Amino acid sequence: MAYKYISENNLYHKQTYMYSEYDGICFLKEYIASREKYLNKCEFLKEQTKKEYEKNEKLSNVMRDLLNIRKALKSNKQDKEVMDLLNTYLKSFEVRKRIYQEYDNNKKPVGSMNFEDYEIYLIFAECMALSYQHTQCLKYFSCLLKVDDTLLSVEDKMNPQFRKFFSQIIKQEIDIFYQIVKKNEINWED
Repeated sequence: MAYKYISENNLYHKQTYMYSEYDGICFLKEYIASREKYLNKCEFLKEQTKKEYEKNEKLSNVMRDLLNIRKALKSNKQDKEVMDLLNTYLKSFEVRKRIYQEYDNNKKPVGSMNFEDYEIYLIFAECMALSYQHTQCLKYFSCLLKVDDTLLSVEDKMNPQFRKFFSQIIKQEIDIFYQIVKKNEINWED
């Protein structure tokens, strides 16, 4: 049995995680195998230069928000306002399983309803990983898993630069997974 949460484009075929059957250690092995398969695929992609976002006035408000959140998290300067904004995006993603380029003041999608900007998902995923590292709160790791499942389901549509960036996020996710396994003394290997 293969890891089933990345078999179709999750942006159009939303996953219903909460209705999933418990599959124990077998599920964990399939999950790790899906991530390792992706990392092996990306092993030979060249490292790309970092994109300079701050100088680009054409960024959507969502991308600008997420970049500011990421910057605060990386510099360990997240405050209540930053975390509240991040949690608002988290809640919206958890409900819709999408990140739109434009929202109203209540974080309901508006405008073109475009939700296929993979770069926004990548920045959001990085914010989830950083948030977990700062807080150890499992809601950030849970959301990270779902965002990464979504990105894995569309990875063939991403350019090499995005795939390389995504491989770094997957490595962070796996590190967090093993931290949780160790902390909870879970024996998942036969």
